[in-house]
Amino acid sequence: MRPWVRASRARYSVALELRDPDTQTVALGLLREAAFFALCAIEVGEPAAPPPASSPKLAWERFDQLPESAEAPPELSLARPAFASDEALAVEAFDADEVEKLRPAAEQSVAWLLGLAEVNTPKRLTLMRRVRTLLLTVGLTVISWTLLSYWQALAALAHSGH
Repeated sequence: MRPWVRASRARYSVALELRDPDTQTVALGLLREAAFFALCAIEVGEPAAPPPASSPKLAWERFDQLPESAEAPPELSLARPAFASDEALAVEAFDADEVEKLRPAAEQSVAWLLGLAEVNTPKRLTLMRRVRTLLLTVGLTVISWTLLSYWQALAALAHSGH
């Protein structure tokens, strides 16, 4: 899973840097690949996963079968037609106006897909969960102690005033 996420993030970060009008198609191509690699990462992260998809179309079809697909942001429906095609030059067919509308949706879609690709091991996730629980417990204890001390101080002031 980790190599897929690394490949996806690399393409995503380069695509974010390409902002001038001449490189918009290149950026969309990179975002398309980043989405495909993120889908492969999500797929291989599933228990008893089959080998990763060999094409973007297959990856998107498999993604539709996952429960996460129901929670997809609306931008994904804008980017998907361009990303789910097996045609290598699919993004080359868009004109400048379409690219302008597609670009932000593509960036948000890839960011969302990368958010679904968890690269931490179960052991690390358990450790992180325990650390968060410990920090929450310490925080609540400190807040409770502070409130109790404040209440006692107010009570002592009220008794000394009478």
